Amino acid sequence: MRHAIWLLRLGSLALLADAAHAAADDEAALESLLRQEVLGPSRFAQSLLDAPAAVSVFGRQEAAQLGHVTVADMLERLPGIYLSSTRQYSSVGVRGFNRPGDYNARLLVAIDGFRVNDALYDQALPEFEFPLVADWVKRVELVHGPGSSVYGGNALFGVVNLVTLDGADAPGWTLKGSLGSFGERRAMLQYGSAELGGGDLFVGLNLQHARGETLELPELGLPAGSLGGLDGLSYSSAFLKYRLGAWRVSAASMVRSKSIAVAPYGTLPGAPGTDYRDQYLYGEIAYDGAWMSDWRRSLRLSLARSGFHGRYVYAGETDDAPLLINRDEAVARWLGLEARTQWRGWLNHELALGVDARLLRHGVQRNFDEQPYRLLLDSDEPLRSLGLFAQDSWHLSEQWQLTTGLRLDRVQDRTAQWSPRLALVYRPRQDESIKLMAGRAFRPANLAERFYADDVSQLAHPGLAPEKLGTLELAWERALKPDLAFSLNAYVTRMRDMIEFVPLQGDEGLSRYENLSRVRTQGLDLGLEQRRASGWQWRANLSLADARNRGERLSNSPRWLFKGHLIAPLRPDWTLATEWLAMDKRLGRSEVPALYSLNAVLRYTGWRGQDLALRVLNATDRANYDPAPPDTLSTRLPRPRRSLHLDWQIRF
Repeated sequence: MRHAIWLLRLGSLALLADAAHAAADDEAALESLLRQEVLGPSRFAQSLLDAPAAVSVFGRQEAAQLGHVTVADMLERLPGIYLSSTRQYSSVGVRGFNRPGDYNARLLVAIDGFRVNDALYDQALPEFEFPLVADWVKRVELVHGPGSSVYGGNALFGVVNLVTLDGADAPGWTLKGSLGSFGERRAMLQYGSAELGGGDLFVGLNLQHARGETLELPELGLPAGSLGGLDGLSYSSAFLKYRLGAWRVSAASMVRSKSIAVAPYGTLPGAPGTDYRDQYLYGEIAYDGAWMSDWRRSLRLSLARSGFHGRYVYAGETDDAPLLINRDEAVARWLGLEARTQWRGWLNHELALGVDARLLRHGVQRNFDEQPYRLLLDSDEPLRSLGLFAQDSWHLSEQWQLTTGLRLDRVQDRTAQWSPRLALVYRPRQDESIKLMAGRAFRPANLAERFYADDVSQLAHPGLAPEKLGTLELAWERALKPDLAFSLNAYVTRMRDMIEFVPLQGDEGLSRYENLSRVRTQGLDLGLEQRRASGWQWRANLSLADARNRGERLSNSPRWLFKGHLIAPLRPDWTLATEWLAMDKRLGRSEVPALYSLNAVLRYTGWRGQDLALRVLNATDRANYDPAPPDTLSTRLPRPRRSLHLDWQIRF
């Protein structure tokens, strides 16, 4: 009996020890859920719960388990985000706003703080138009709401900051290969070292090619199967980052060649040769010093280039010239400079002051017919911008924090714009935060909207006014259990002078950009996330949005959006990951029905240093659609059907 009592006591102690270990694991899970640092809201590191904005984060480990390839794959897991594709380019919708034909000019995207949006179109497209792939991103930070008080123009509906891998995050060599449906082939090679020349190095190279689907577009009037081989893609990208002390050197580039099957701008349906070639390249030198007494300083200098080359095939007017080839070119090179200092000499205050400038000497836009040669557009416009900003974080008490910010921007010959920001943060508990935020943002018309004029399809409008937006929002983040987090974000937004591409009355076939619309959006994002010590993880988000232009629903604007994912360890070496997306019907030139999509990944890691994964995209093979842009005959465009992909990865 005495031995039995001792055994019971030992068993109880073991159970208590297991419970203590589980509690510790749950605390670690909570650390990763809420107690992490983010860089996006203020351009320096802050606690997620203390940051003066609602921030959603998606990390590298989840992306790898879900088999993500592009930054767009990662973005689509975040609340309120939905993607669209014109089969020419991708675009990001946020808070019910994603106009057909717009290309992401109202969302600012940054790589380690470097502003990616180009100087000609103000676009930063997240799929194969982007210089990074998902493998090289440590985490995606989505800062909800206007961010112009810190970043300037384009940060109307939010800021996406991509924190990239260091060599210490992925040491050694990694080789990945992939084969998939529609002729997809992919090879990715990366190397990381934390001890190279006393610094940290990460370098990556990605090559990708796909034959593309055979699309069915009835409105083009072609027989079934006529569009085979016209939706192909070739993509290559490279990334390098080297840290040495407080200094960092980064560079990234991409080249994309895309065959176009949807016959845009009245091109000849079913004819090969209409294609786009996009390029993007940037290099940056950055200094981010440590605190010295009450001061901290940082400096960035960057040089970037973007290029677009379009080839359009039209039916010729004579038998001697059965085809007419038109070419469209847009090239920009710009220099960026940013300097920032932080000061905490006042008790309970932390003040940030900064200046950033952008200089574009030549923003070239050209359009011409090849034979017979006819020049339709030859525009070369400079662009200069200067921004000054200040932000003060004031700790009113242990539980209350007030952040105020103000920025002044001057863009070329436009009127200077003020962008204020106010955020009140209440921390009733260590694992809870309630935030009340108000802000104003703007977006100046870009060079393409102001100066593109081929006098065939579009006229210039140099006097376009900037879009202006004001937002009031409330965010609540709380740990319901040690491993379970809840988030809520409610907002009301009003935009005036929204820039729209509209046809001109009395001039058939001609359009131009105008300041016409007043848009009001209101919505709610709800989220739950759990990470168990056993490896089980899941997220679920529900977004409700009502976006209206003068009382009418916006096109390509879903009223509800439900998404989530589940990562489940099946056996020691097997993992099953699924992600789902459901989206309300959207308006366009024709109504696009509700969208439902399910992806799944089965992964095996039993071989030392190797992973083998089978990915199934659109597993139910549902026919989903996006609203078509105004430049195509089709009123809706199909999303990809079911596809299978086999991925293999080895680390050495």
